[in-house]
Amino acid sequence: MNKEQKKLLNYTAEKVNNLFTIFNVSAHGVDHIKRVVKWTQILLKGEKVKNSYLCLMAAWLHDIGRTLEKGERGFGRDHHELSYVLLKNWFKEDRNFDLLRHQEKIELLYAVRYHWNDYADDYDTAWILRDADKLDTFGNIGVKRAGEFYGFLNEKIEMSLRLNFATQYFFHSKTAKEIFKKKKLLEPIEKKYKELLSSKIQEIEL
Repeated sequence: MNKEQKKLLNYTAEKVNNLFTIFNVSAHGVDHIKRVVKWTQILLKGEKVKNSYLCLMAAWLHDIGRTLEKGERGFGRDHHELSYVLLKNWFKEDRNFDLLRHQEKIELLYAVRYHWNDYADDYDTAWILRDADKLDTFGNIGVKRAGEFYGFLNEKIEMSLRLNFATQYFFHSKTAKEIFKKKKLLEPIEKKYKELLSSKIQEIEL
């Protein structure tokens, strides 16, 4: 990473931090983004990618659309599209991003728009981001975030945790799979899911 790239990465981090200071987002705020950045840094140490700089940029930018979401919280993917639209506007209006080449902007837009899509693998940036984002949905932090995002409504938390069992199947990188297994990140999810389902079991009466 050269001096100009480091400068833009730092600028992007500051811009995102400022955005989330204005618009507070539960469970998907800047704390989540910072953890995704850290997971990205860890994944980059174990995986070969063409451009680690863009991977880190994508990590900072992937959830900026969360600040524009409105309405009830659910399983919709509106924030991905909102992040994509907002980032396109930043590229058009913020001259600091002129440092990026046209193809680099396309790659970042792709990674941000499709960080939910487990088959969007056109760029390393996309699957590195997805794995980093996924890792933050597991472990104790994953349980905590599910509760925060769904207002501690057990029915929605249960559905969210159930999706985690499918999510683990789609880890792309060997490094993410190893981390997931070594840190036993599924165990807190399983424990909470069992707790929620067990609480629904009632004595059967004839």
